Amino acid sequence: MNLEREAIKILVVDDEANVRRALQLALQNEGYTVHVCEHPIQAFRLLNTEPYDLAILDIRMEEISGIELFQKMLGSEILTPVIFVSGNASLSEAAQAVRSGAFDFIEKPFNSEKLAITVQRCLEFTALKTKVEAFKQTTGTTEMIGHSKALQRVTQEIAKVARTQATVMIQGESGTGKELIARQIHDQSDRAKRPFVKVNCSAIPETLIESELFGFEKGAFTGATHTKRGYFEQAHFGTLFLDEIGDMALNAQAKVLRAIQNSEIQKLGSERTQPINIRLIAATNRDLKQDVADGRFREDLFYRLNVVPIQAAPLRERPEDISLLVAWFCRRYCASNGMKEKSFEPAVLDALRSYPWPGNIRELQNLVERLVIMGGSTISLGDLPRHFLDQLGRTDVAKSVEGEDLSLKDFRERSEREYLVSILKKTNGNISKAAEILQVERTHLHKKIAQYTIQKREYFL
Repeated sequence: MNLEREAIKILVVDDEANVRRALQLALQNEGYTVHVCEHPIQAFRLLNTEPYDLAILDIRMEEISGIELFQKMLGSEILTPVIFVSGNASLSEAAQAVRSGAFDFIEKPFNSEKLAITVQRCLEFTALKTKVEAFKQTTGTTEMIGHSKALQRVTQEIAKVARTQATVMIQGESGTGKELIARQIHDQSDRAKRPFVKVNCSAIPETLIESELFGFEKGAFTGATHTKRGYFEQAHFGTLFLDEIGDMALNAQAKVLRAIQNSEIQKLGSERTQPINIRLIAATNRDLKQDVADGRFREDLFYRLNVVPIQAAPLRERPEDISLLVAWFCRRYCASNGMKEKSFEPAVLDALRSYPWPGNIRELQNLVERLVIMGGSTISLGDLPRHFLDQLGRTDVAKSVEGEDLSLKDFRERSEREYLVSILKKTNGNISKAAEILQVERTHLHKKIAQYTIQKREYFL
């Protein structure tokens, strides 16, 4: 694993002192940090207040069984993975332990080598599960797609900062892939196998922000029926991504600043603080310097977050990446909808490269999904929404069909013909230059001119 093993905390719960000691020594020899506990109730309190990477539970204990403790953990949203050990449990009890959600079962007397392998497999499985869950929340890829200079700049900045522990501020317009940049930083860091926890600050009501970020104790307020781990605690030893940080209320900003400066949090209803070890990444589409000047954002928090700024490039500054992005989204949506892969006519790709993309990559993604679902096997200009044609100056195409009831095929053909004429006019009839703009062979362009019976007088001045 990339992280030092001493950063991994394991809780051993067994009512036999010699077994506790044997497990502790065996795991410490492997380099892990090990805490031991005799009483299940005390163990439950520890699991509720401190983040553990693994709990090793004896099945048969006097107060309550290990299985009962595990069920209590599940009911309280304690997500710590569990390995059971026992020398007296029956096979049915062992099977019940694994069926209840435990990772594995080890018989006493245990073999140190088998224990070490089982623990390592459990930790690796948990890390993989965390990454899979994070992957499901993405737009479908964690790769940076493109080869533009603007994207290369961002990629180089990510590579420089990822291996450090520096706090990063990602700024950019909505839809430019700020979360993807944050995930790249996490995936290239020494915390890659630990949690990546995303918090959308604009989506949490002001009255709930503190309990969501820092958690709360059972009974802290009306309705607090159990202890809850906040986002800071969930990200312990991993990365906390505070998206849309500029929308966070001022009172919450003060508490976040205190948590960052002191590297500790305090749950609602708790009298004690607990240490946290997180990598912090923030993102915003706002001008935070202006917000600071206007009194909407704390100046001290801004400078605490803005250690390494990264500017996400808008899509209009990376037109050369659009063809690659379109191809990727097209493959994705064709596959998810059980369709054969579709193609985009060069004229469409040229139009997409000319569009200003106010919604950036998110807008392109939504458009490609729409075109894949509604278009034919080949996407043509006629498949583009009306506002695209208007924005691109294709109003002559759009207006030419007003008041007519055309089939989709007729509209596509008319749109394509109009566009070909406009390009030929632009090149003053130079077929080679027109073919280069359209990204087609000259022979293919000649065929299109013949297909649509385009006369030389229509484009040659």
